[in-house]
Amino acid sequence: MSPSPRIGSIDTARFLAIALVFYGHLVEQVMYLDSAAAAAQYKWVYSFHMPLFYVLSGIVHNERRLTQGWGALLKRIARGRLVPYAVFALLPAGVALAGVPGWFPTVDLSGADGYIAGLISTARGLPAFSIPLWFLASLVVLELLHGAIGRLWRSNTALVAAIIGFYVIGYVFNREVDVLSAGLIMWMAHVVPLGYAFYLTGILVRRTGVLERSFPPYGVALAAVAGLAIITLTYNLNQGPFRLLDVVVMMFGTVGHPLLFPLTALVGTATIILIARLVPAWTGLQRLGEVTLIIYCLHGFFYHFANPPIAAWMQANLPTSSHWMLAAGSALAVALSLAIAAALALLLERHLPAITGGRRRQAP
Repeated sequence: MSPSPRIGSIDTARFLAIALVFYGHLVEQVMYLDSAAAAAQYKWVYSFHMPLFYVLSGIVHNERRLTQGWGALLKRIARGRLVPYAVFALLPAGVALAGVPGWFPTVDLSGADGYIAGLISTARGLPAFSIPLWFLASLVVLELLHGAIGRLWRSNTALVAAIIGFYVIGYVFNREVDVLSAGLIMWMAHVVPLGYAFYLTGILVRRTGVLERSFPPYGVALAAVAGLAIITLTYNLNQGPFRLLDVVVMMFGTVGHPLLFPLTALVGTATIILIARLVPAWTGLQRLGEVTLIIYCLHGFFYHFANPPIAAWMQANLPTSSHWMLAAGSALAVALSLAIAAALALLLERHLPAITGGRRRQAP
């Protein structure tokens, strides 16, 4: 269980993953304006992009930390999860309070009651002022769980059994219990068994050593093309049952078919990792992968304030019924959003590391 050196392609994969989040949330807004093409692209991205995040979290997990005790774990969670969650979950509320119009689907911010309801929701782990941060809330519970039982998965056989077991528990629970309607959301605990299954999958992948091995580029390219084809052929086969939206939304705990969901999710995850291996090993791109957490925290501002007007402009000025035009317009908007978020993330990491979950970088 000794730590492995950092893998540059995984940092690249992390940046590609956050780019998918930006893209999925933008086409979501276009979908709400009755674009069938946007609905299809939204479902395509959502079929695997959050499992990808859990798998990548497992891949970068250092198993040696399990021996460091609860004190070290709680400090890491407080610094790396709770502090950025609190800061970036509340900052958009200040922006809205200053009069900047935004889209907040779970609270009505026209009066003080809405802000109070949003604060209560945020304290319960459903960040009403920055909804994308639900994943960070789930990591708090997931990492506490792993700290308690992670030592049980010493062998790969035990790890595989845990992956299957937690997936079944998470699927059955969320199939039978509608936590949203019941008001039972508490730090996304309902998502944790499903997320933990993918997190452990990432640990298993890292243990195999396959990520450190070299493969012929043409073989990797063929596998990536095959993966894209499989995602495209299978994502829409998953017809539910869903709730609220007819797509996989892990935040809701609704993932649809018990076999088709993990098939597309795992193929999609592998495909992004393969594509990351094909991308040139640019230090700058890998550096952005290292600050993906900060970019992700900043994404709430784009989700709530920028995406709705951008989507409205696209719907009014582009033929969003065309998959190609929608993809081109969305990609351009996402690239600009990512450029802004990445620049801010690097500045925050350097000058305000305490609020981003890290420590100040030391000069070499």
